[in-house]
Amino acid sequence: MKKAIITKNLTVSYNGMSVLKDISISINEGEFVSILGPNGSGKTTLIKALTGIIKDIKGEVLLFGRHVLSYRRREFARFVSFLPQNPPTTLPFFVRDIVMMGRFPYIKRFEMEKSHDIEAAEYAMELMDIRHLGKRHLMELSGGEVKRVFIAQAVAQESNILFLDEPTANLDINYQVEIFKILKKFNEEMNKTIVLITHDVNHAARFAQRIILLKEGLIFKKGKPEEVINMKDLKSVFDTDVCIEYDSENKPYILI
Repeated sequence: MKKAIITKNLTVSYNGMSVLKDISISINEGEFVSILGPNGSGKTTLIKALTGIIKDIKGEVLLFGRHVLSYRRREFARFVSFLPQNPPTTLPFFVRDIVMMGRFPYIKRFEMEKSHDIEAAEYAMELMDIRHLGKRHLMELSGGEVKRVFIAQAVAQESNILFLDEPTANLDINYQVEIFKILKKFNEEMNKTIVLITHDVNHAARFAQRIILLKEGLIFKKGKPEEVINMKDLKSVFDTDVCIEYDSENKPYILI
């Protein structure tokens, strides 16, 4: 199976202090991977290193066999989309225009969007159920709607890998479940690689194929949800006692 992401002994330091330490992972094309860990464990730093936002690293980050920093900006955007934890909410643009911005890797300067660009944007808005918001300004939307707009922008980008940093943070539970279901559909139907950070253990266990559990900048454990989500390991990482149950699909979920 083709490897989408490989890191080898990845280490990131700030002011002489190691934030990530000797991280080695391998993610196949088309996988859905969740990154879990307490605050300060290095989750966002890992995403930023994988996307080339942090350039001062030790070790290697390879995307489809090439070093992450070897890509030119427009070329990179055809391979990778990234949704930060707090996307801007005050941009003076219509929703449709923001989604269309995902097509920038394919539209040359001063060039109008082509039919496929319009189709890609329309598909993304349909997938995220925001077509009815197309002519509204971003500033008029709720937090959940804003998140769906920027996920639609990333979908319209048609990249191979979609990175998301807590895409459901501060959202009501109905929005959280809806967004995870949509991402899972996108992953399965389009064979897109999805790597996301979440604080919700149950969402990670239900939707991800594999989980990377971080603690203090190190990989504490990685594997399938049923291999990672257990009372002993969660106690070690989060210092919290939980009970583990299993759903009808044998997926673990926690009871506090």
